[in-house]
Amino acid sequence: MRRLLLTLALCLYAGLAAAGALDEAEQAILNGDPARAIALADAHEPANQTETLRRLWILGVAENRAGHPDRAVKPLARLVALAPDNAGFRLELASALIRSNQQERARFHLEQVKGAGLPPDVQARVQAALNQIEAPKLLQGYFRFAIVPESNAAKRTAADRLSLGGLVFGVNKASRAEPATGVELGMGVAAMPRLTDQLRLRFSADVTGRIFPEGTPDDATLRGGIGLVHFGADGRQAMAEVYRAQRWLDGDDYTATLGARLTYSQLLGARTRVTGQVERERISYLSGFDVQRSGVSLSFSHAASAQVMLRLGLRAEQRDSAYAQAAGHARGVTIGGDYLFKGGLRAGLDLSFDYNAYDGVHPLLGLARTDRKTTAALQLTNQNWNYLGFAPVLKITAERQRSTIVLNEYENLSLSMGLTRSF
Repeated sequence: MRRLLLTLALCLYAGLAAAGALDEAEQAILNGDPARAIALADAHEPANQTETLRRLWILGVAENRAGHPDRAVKPLARLVALAPDNAGFRLELASALIRSNQQERARFHLEQVKGAGLPPDVQARVQAALNQIEAPKLLQGYFRFAIVPESNAAKRTAADRLSLGGLVFGVNKASRAEPATGVELGMGVAAMPRLTDQLRLRFSADVTGRIFPEGTPDDATLRGGIGLVHFGADGRQAMAEVYRAQRWLDGDDYTATLGARLTYSQLLGARTRVTGQVERERISYLSGFDVQRSGVSLSFSHAASAQVMLRLGLRAEQRDSAYAQAAGHARGVTIGGDYLFKGGLRAGLDLSFDYNAYDGVHPLLGLARTDRKTTAALQLTNQNWNYLGFAPVLKITAERQRSTIVLNEYENLSLSMGLTRSF
């Protein structure tokens, strides 16, 4: 498959303007002498943008053919950054990333190139490469770390007064919005022993946390799961999982969750992937009541071009509980997408709208709670910024919730500056 991607990329590459040393370097690649091609390209000083692109291409292909895919990644990533709409450049980069064991980065570029209007046979080969990436390793994991300043980290009301029966009461300052800067941590590992060619067991463990100074509660969750994953033909994937999670607020037990989840994903045509999920869980609160939650979600991702990825997500849930103020239902929608700029900058924007209604009536206000939340999130990364597998991520999120209960209204603006790595 790696050779296939390399050959495919060479076929898609449209020859750029001639330059003597670069002509010789290209011929050296064709003659099976990548070392000479690298020496010639290294010594050449490009006279214009066209020669710059051509030189980077030669260096990337030659390093790949010389068996140095890790060295090929840098010139090829620069090449894709300068010409993000060129499918051949992106395929060659994906080949180098696969060979240097950077599967997640390779997956991104292969998904993007599916929107470049490739011929059907080329699309099929790209999908075969994606299927190869999906074939799981025995051990997978991730780590992320971020510094997060927020205008209202605890998501408390900004109201300073509350009206009850015509009487006005002040809201305690400790219960009102205040800024805070914290640290977000996340790490997880999954072991996937093989049962058959298409079926794997999956054991997973995840820890996530938000740590803030006094006045804003720390929030930590530990989750463990066991499941079965089936990898079908043409990118189809199904998973069944049972899991257990424990959540703490400021070091005290908050909830214990036991749940089960079914997920199915497949391609619709060459450019679109659809994923559906159903979930059932029991959430036990420290205060002494349980919530039975049923959820369903459906998401779509579409490669509109080699630079544009579009997303749509729909979700709904039903909550049943003997405690009426926890029972209710919710629904939401998210629309968004990614755009890859020249230079390697990748910008993602998502807009979410959520409606959440509760069955019970507030004992003091005499109102049933209904929340309406709007969220906008902008995420920025750059494919050229990567050190030892760690990629920087900048995320800006704005939230606004309106509620029939004024104490549940809030606004929050957060800035997350972090590093992430998958392996």
